[in-house]
Amino acid sequence: MSLEPHTESEGRPAIDLESGVEALRQSPEFRGPIEPMDGHDHANDHFALVYEGDDERYAAAVPFLRQGLDRGEKCMYVGDERSLETVEAAMRERGVDVDAAVASGALVFQSVENTYLQDGSFDAESMIAIYEDAIEAATADHEALRVVAETNWIVEGGVSIEEFMAYESRMNDVFDDEAAIALCQYDREAFPPEALIDIVRVHPHLISDTTVCNNFYYTPPEEFSGPNRPDRELDRMLGTLRERARAKASLEDQNESLRTQHEISSRADISFEEKLRRFLDLGREHFDLDIGFLAHVTGERFEIVDAVGSHELIQPGETTDLSETYCRQVIETEGLVDVTNASEQGWAERDAYETYGLDSYIGAPVVVGGEQYGTLCFASREARARPFSKAERTFLELTGQWVSYELEREQRQAQLSALNEMSRDLMDAETHAEIARSTVEHAEETLGLPLTALVQYDRETGQLSTVGRTERAADELPTTALSSTPSGPLWEAFTAGEERIVDDVASISGAGDEVTELVAIPLGSHGLFVTATESPGGFCDAEYEFAQTTAATVETACGRAEREQLLQEREETLEEQNESLSRLNRINDTIRNIGQALVQASSREEIETVVCDQLADVGPYELAWIGEHDTVAGEITPREWAGAEKGYLDAATVTADESVTGRGPSGMAVETHEPQVVNNVIDDPTFEPWREAALNRGYHASIALPLVYDDVLYGVLNVYANQPGVFDELERSVLAELGDTIAYAINAVESKKALVSDEVTELEFRVEDERLEIVELARESGCDLSLEGVVPSTDGQLRVFMSTRGASAEDLLAFAPDMATTEVSLVSEYDDGDVPICLFEAALSEESLCETIRRHGGRPRTVTVEDGAATVVVEVAADADIRAFVDMFVGNYPDSELVAQRPRQTPTEFRATLTEDLTDRQLEVLQTAYFGGYFDKPRGQTGSEVAASMDISQPTFNTHVRAAQRKLCRQLFEADMADD
Repeated sequence: MSLEPHTESEGRPAIDLESGVEALRQSPEFRGPIEPMDGHDHANDHFALVYEGDDERYAAAVPFLRQGLDRGEKCMYVGDERSLETVEAAMRERGVDVDAAVASGALVFQSVENTYLQDGSFDAESMIAIYEDAIEAATADHEALRVVAETNWIVEGGVSIEEFMAYESRMNDVFDDEAAIALCQYDREAFPPEALIDIVRVHPHLISDTTVCNNFYYTPPEEFSGPNRPDRELDRMLGTLRERARAKASLEDQNESLRTQHEISSRADISFEEKLRRFLDLGREHFDLDIGFLAHVTGERFEIVDAVGSHELIQPGETTDLSETYCRQVIETEGLVDVTNASEQGWAERDAYETYGLDSYIGAPVVVGGEQYGTLCFASREARARPFSKAERTFLELTGQWVSYELEREQRQAQLSALNEMSRDLMDAETHAEIARSTVEHAEETLGLPLTALVQYDRETGQLSTVGRTERAADELPTTALSSTPSGPLWEAFTAGEERIVDDVASISGAGDEVTELVAIPLGSHGLFVTATESPGGFCDAEYEFAQTTAATVETACGRAEREQLLQEREETLEEQNESLSRLNRINDTIRNIGQALVQASSREEIETVVCDQLADVGPYELAWIGEHDTVAGEITPREWAGAEKGYLDAATVTADESVTGRGPSGMAVETHEPQVVNNVIDDPTFEPWREAALNRGYHASIALPLVYDDVLYGVLNVYANQPGVFDELERSVLAELGDTIAYAINAVESKKALVSDEVTELEFRVEDERLEIVELARESGCDLSLEGVVPSTDGQLRVFMSTRGASAEDLLAFAPDMATTEVSLVSEYDDGDVPICLFEAALSEESLCETIRRHGGRPRTVTVEDGAATVVVEVAADADIRAFVDMFVGNYPDSELVAQRPRQTPTEFRATLTEDLTDRQLEVLQTAYFGGYFDKPRGQTGSEVAASMDISQPTFNTHVRAAQRKLCRQLFEADMADD
């Protein structure tokens, strides 16, 4: 008797099976259960094929041979010379590569004449010797010998059936314990029934219609040919009848147990606990044992989950060390274990036997989620009279599978319930911090994940940081060390967006000694879900899947919270934008109204009045005023205002200097020429001098806009709002553009005033500054220079005529690239004695002296350069801001001074009336011709030369000149006649 319990081994591929019978069981071309023969432990692989017709014969013989070739065996077919070709063709038709098998020596065809009848007649001893030699030769190079033999030659050759059956019986001894398998083919139509009965008796296994059968009619050789054959055959027949009756009764019991098993498992109205208790009772009855129990194993801890029976140590809740139990063998082998007699099988001296005193035991593993949960066992203090049958073992395996399934289902239901509960809580979480806190709480209390942490990606630092972890994770999970860049496994998992498993966590400093495996699951761009286990084998498939599901739930919550936060931010932004847009629309309407008024304004005072009135009428603006900067006193004094002023301007002193009253928005606007904003009067320190007065009048924010055009300050526009934060970037930009428009409009009316007014102020400057190019030109060339005339072109650009004395045209033209001019051309050149005199025509750039004067409301009257110094005489409107103009001039040409300022009457109105009928082009042509010397005697330029300088044809020039002369004459002569 074996000293160890019986354990199941894993199935092996067909080619590795030790038994030919087991090999046939694996073939899809053969049917029938192949069971060990009762009472014949040493039955060999000797088959008899009883067939009817060639189709049935080849349906068994060809697969039998093909399987031998596949298993690396030596295959021999023995048949009549006439049938060998037919057999070979049948094998080819059924997919056997006969040529390759024959060429390799794996397949041979032998005739009956060369084997059974090699001496001319059949001799059993000779044939036995042939097969013994064949087995020895075959096994030297192959796995085994496989023989298929025909037997029709027996009948045809008159061989005695009794003699051949005695030979067939002896062949069973030859095949015993040898690597050989044989198939003897018997044609049912060729042999008489009484002969076929003996054929059945001498073969341990039969094949009929491709069905493989264990032959319980088999008679061993020692009985078939021995004395007292009838008595022994009768004993065998009676024994067979008893065994079949018992087998039938056992089968009925098994079927009844299986039906009861199915009924219990399919009941939907009873709980798992009640079903388990019924299964344990059913198992006790089925195995005829006293005790049944389910045990849970965690590490080395063994606990009884439920039990039936009268054993005092096998009760629900009882715990012990696994090493002291029968179940240790089940857990270690991961297979079914049975013991029928512990004393005889060597278990009497074991701790488990001494503790529990069980003489019979059968137990199977229970697996939940791919991991061992524990064992399902049945036992008794009494030894079992018979071994556990295969059917009983199957019953236990099926019951164990049901328990495994139910436990896994309950586990999944509990996990699902916990996840649903967590999901409901996460739905209320609005931030990542709240999500982390809720996740950690559920991981610790309901999810069964006590070693869990959430790691978040910090977009500001570009690092991973732990934002939540369970109490045990804080002590046993070094997430900070694992998150290090660039090689930390958590960092690698996050950057790659792939899950990472760390199976050597215990080796990391700060990790718990029992931690065996860690998994990091990315949460998209949010971070990582990290959890660990202490199971010896790490995470099982079900646990890993549950961690993935939990992580997916957390990621969904993070995405939802982020989307809701973005949506809220967008709604807030949209609300702010709508409010800003509404205010901007009001501002745009105001600016449009101001723009229309500016076009019609004829004076600076009118511009300032319109601007203040319009702005003060737009909520949330309360007051608008324009101040003028006194450069001598340093003060900013109001010129115009509108709105709820309430005496504020009388109470406020505003300067543009280093004092506290000069560091406010108006003073800084003057100094920097940039808009200045105070969006909250209460907390802006620069507004302290005016805070109380402003708040008392409801002013909470202000903006100061410098009115600057071409670097000339025309004043400061101040606007006050009745609420803080009004002047955001958009509004600031719009108002800044309005300030530029106002400054441009003031410049335009100031410039127009100088052109149309008969009363002007004449300003005379002496300029020695070399930044004025004509001064540098005169000094370098040694010439004198005079401005002869300025002609506005139709495209808005100024063209001038300049005369020089004392330098050649060639020398002067060399300076042209450095001048604020373009298209410089020589009109005429002659000598007055030895002194060269030249007349030049040129277009002026924006940086030129004349353009600068004109942009700031002046009109150049004369410009002369003598002895390296320029005298510039400018006309400005009589009521123009003379100080501002002088400051501008000196600012542009620092080495200059105002030498004279005098009022003067000009025939501006007469000149305007005289030329009002001329088109811009006609006036330009007439001025160009005049200043170019066309009307001089002798002419300084011909008509064609003037036309060429204007890039027009001579006929066009002539047409414009005649038309202009005719219109001038009409103004002179016809107007007088009308007066008469």
